[in-house]
Amino acid sequence: MLAPVEAIAQSSQQLLEASNAPGLDLSESVRGDLSAVNVAARELSEFMSENLADAPFEVESSPEELDEQLKVIRHNIRNQFGGILGPCQFLLLEPPEGTSPEQVRFQGELIRGVNAIKRLSEASLERLDAFAAGTVRVGLYDDTDELGREWETADAEANAEPAHVLVVDDNPLNCEMLARFLTKLGHTSEFAVNGREALAKIEDREFDLVLLDIIMPEMNGLQVLQQLRARDVLRHLPVLVVSGLDSIREIVRCIEWGAEDFLSRPINMTLLRARVNASLEKKRLREREFSQFFPKEIARQVALNPEILDEGREADVSVLFCDIRGFSGISEKLPPAEMVRWVRDVMEVLSNCVIDHQGVLVDYIGDELVAMWGAPTAQPDHAELATRAALDMLARMPEVSARWEPLIAFATRVGIGINSGKAHVGNTGTTRRRKYGPLGNTVNLASRVQGATKYVQSSLLITGSTRAQLGDDLSARRLCTVKVNNIEQPVELFEVVSEPTAGWRELVEHYEAALATFERREFQEASAMLGDLLLEHPGDGPSLLLMSRVVEQLMGDSRHSFDPVWPLPGK
Repeated sequence: MLAPVEAIAQSSQQLLEASNAPGLDLSESVRGDLSAVNVAARELSEFMSENLADAPFEVESSPEELDEQLKVIRHNIRNQFGGILGPCQFLLLEPPEGTSPEQVRFQGELIRGVNAIKRLSEASLERLDAFAAGTVRVGLYDDTDELGREWETADAEANAEPAHVLVVDDNPLNCEMLARFLTKLGHTSEFAVNGREALAKIEDREFDLVLLDIIMPEMNGLQVLQQLRARDVLRHLPVLVVSGLDSIREIVRCIEWGAEDFLSRPINMTLLRARVNASLEKKRLREREFSQFFPKEIARQVALNPEILDEGREADVSVLFCDIRGFSGISEKLPPAEMVRWVRDVMEVLSNCVIDHQGVLVDYIGDELVAMWGAPTAQPDHAELATRAALDMLARMPEVSARWEPLIAFATRVGIGINSGKAHVGNTGTTRRRKYGPLGNTVNLASRVQGATKYVQSSLLITGSTRAQLGDDLSARRLCTVKVNNIEQPVELFEVVSEPTAGWRELVEHYEAALATFERREFQEASAMLGDLLLEHPGDGPSLLLMSRVVEQLMGDSRHSFDPVWPLPGK
């Protein structure tokens, strides 16, 4: 095998010298690839001379020990040929362009020379495989080289979505070739030089795919697969083994231990591309399943670790309930098929608002949608995200209403309630039908707050615990303190509006002043304040409701038993 390796070194040296001719205007990548081929060929020649020419094997070695030594040597030879064939494939993939006579002449010389190097390398590898298999079938490939056309065909296919890939290999040249390949496909990459570093990186951050070598220092690739399998990671993180090993036993072990596939070095870029795309597409399919209920980034995390959906834990969350107004009355008038289309349209818009604002779709209960923020991953701004999503829902309802009002003869409206606090989050379903969501008083109160929107004539209500986590850039006013069904502690309710109308600030200021006066039992003064307020805003529902409560106190003799907390008449 030394003769073809020396020929490769000489041929690459000649091409490298020719690339320095004046007038060629070549890119650094072309000269860099030619130099990489030349360096790899010379290093391979030295390696083979040192390790094979003088048969440096112990005479006393057992057949098993000798087999292991030969296996490692074949692995290293394959890696070195990978350092030759990798740059060759890049040179054939992107040959230098140019129309001058010197450039056209060099293009032809380069393509012929690189194809010859490629054929010699492949023939040498075929000879290596023949010796390993105990056969004598050896021969050069014919002069036809299909690599360029293969890449042209592959380029016409759609690549997988951009991914983040971990390359685990102690050979810098292998890493460089794989990095260039992945970059061409639109992916980003990180590197680990041994198994321990790879496991640490997989533990610390998210990857979409791992390209794993077998023979490495400290911890080899098989041990990495064992560790990943023990940690139950391989179900969700695809691993492609890319190695110079040629033993069927190792290939089978890799697949049995959870590897997605095994590719031998030197790498066929077209085959690797197909394997990478197929592995990533399987992972993306899982993510798309979860993206029906989770925003994209959370869906990726859940696809990598779906067990977090079953792990019950306490979390700070904001829970949103959204109900379609007048559903029962409208459903009586619509044919069932039309009713289903109407509800589906409304829920589609509401659901998109949740996902667009990084929320989790928990459930659909008839005409009601339930959503959550703050889990399964922590979101410090969960209250603001939930409120922004609710405002987006209200902003998009007129568009939905315009589509359906000619048919249902009513405007499509919703009532939304939000509450923030501690909740137990996890699988609230069963082992047969998993349903991820929150449980606890925080959820119950959010449901009651949504019900309160009907009584206070407001489209969006939030509790005091939610309001405390919002900034002053949101338009909100304190409406009242209420006691809801089956919950002992009173709760403050705040109304939030999407687009404040003219005079909104004055309305809020005067309303909250009248509310405070009412709560101090100064009913006459509160009545006067609300009278002036209603002259300016006669259709303001909360002001009308508060005036009715003031009148009720003025008409009765309940001054001594007065309680500013208003018991809601229903759910």
